[in-house]
Amino acid sequence: MAGLAKYVLWVWELSVAAQVVVCALLLVKRNFLRIPLFTAYIFSNIFQAAVLYRIYTRFGSRSWTVTVMAWSSQFVPELLRVLATTEVIRLILRPYRGIWALGWRVLAVAFAAVFSFALIDSWRNLFWAIALADRGFHLAFGIALVACLLLAHYYSIPIQPAYKALLGGLCFYSCTVVMANTIGRVLFLRGAGDFRTGWQLLTMGAFVAVLATWAVALRKPLPQPLQPELLPEAARTYWETSPRINARLRRLNEHLDHFWRPEATQS
Repeated sequence: MAGLAKYVLWVWELSVAAQVVVCALLLVKRNFLRIPLFTAYIFSNIFQAAVLYRIYTRFGSRSWTVTVMAWSSQFVPELLRVLATTEVIRLILRPYRGIWALGWRVLAVAFAAVFSFALIDSWRNLFWAIALADRGFHLAFGIALVACLLLAHYYSIPIQPAYKALLGGLCFYSCTVVMANTIGRVLFLRGAGDFRTGWQLLTMGAFVAVLATWAVALRKPLPQPLQPELLPEAARTYWETSPRINARLRRLNEHLDHFWRPEATQS
């Protein structure tokens, strides 16, 4: 395609092929039934690749108009990325209704706060507005996701390897985009020249690595997320294996559930 470096084109083609493989695994292993929003996110990336191929083939890749068109095509995949992440986190926290209520609020507040600050900063420089807004999105997304993972880790909520791979891949890619956008801006401000090819290779290479990780995780049907029952004190089975963890989780979950749903306490 006109305007794209040869190595960038190769990595892009590899990325599309890897996404097709992940989609096939989602369908063949029937994982799309458990994570439909994540499946929609992968399909949207393939559709976006087709749109970008058409744009770059017809108009090249160096004009400002093409840049705006290309970045605009990111809207649906990025929205689906947020929804897919929320979907996976909900699967993990579903047994803990009170903790999930806290988790999605943490996700929403962290994302909204960081992204709003990034948007305000981005419009101070219209030339970099799109790149800075994109960096802000991924920074907000990464911080919100890490906050939820820390919440799960702190309360020793079990996460199976397949779901760790999905969330870890999403987080890793966002961190890579933030780093690439930051490096690109620093180099540009120092007059080091166009970092576009390096940015493309870094971000697409990271995404290919993430897709490979997802393919390994999805090669088998996704397991049912662990759903340990938060048993009453009279039931000894789970308490005997992990008394302090279960007690803390049980108290926290009940407290949060009553906090978010005060009518449950009154009844």
